[in-house]
Amino acid sequence: MGTSAMMDQGYSPQPGGVLLSNVNYIPPGLEGAYKDPFSYTVTFAAIGAGVQQTGTANVQNDSFFVCTTQTVDIWDSATGNTTNTQPNVAPMLVRIADSSSGKFQMDQPTPIANLFGTAMQPKVWLYRARLYLPGGQIQVELTNGMATSQRVRMTFEGFKVYKVPDQLPTM
Repeated sequence: MGTSAMMDQGYSPQPGGVLLSNVNYIPPGLEGAYKDPFSYTVTFAAIGAGVQQTGTANVQNDSFFVCTTQTVDIWDSATGNTTNTQPNVAPMLVRIADSSSGKFQMDQPTPIANLFGTAMQPKVWLYRARLYLPGGQIQVELTNGMATSQRVRMTFEGFKVYKVPDQLPTM
């Protein structure tokens, strides 16, 4: 893919023409807006073995939310063990939707490690940041393929984008 095609998609080359990871990625049109680190969390208190549940996080009305990384923590809820028991690859399936666009982000439920990482690599940097609109919801369908009930906490990390300039005077 050439540089002009990448720039059309909102990517811009870094010094030396090298494209770095999406750590510096800002969706087109939001470059001059004020950004503040933020995360949203979807929690499943106890999802039984073989059960599918849906959880949501409400995106606040004050700003856009740009998600750059996703993480997950999984605990055994049957034993009450507070130690994170996430295996190297948890047999769980996940499907994420954005209520503001009304679209799923994938056509089928996907192994959780593909989208949120594993105990060995606990964070997934998204190839391209995901923009959520103010007032929408991050909706997650989760299916537990593990033999016991689990507590699951998914964190969508990134930043809020406000409609004020980056060059604010010192307060």
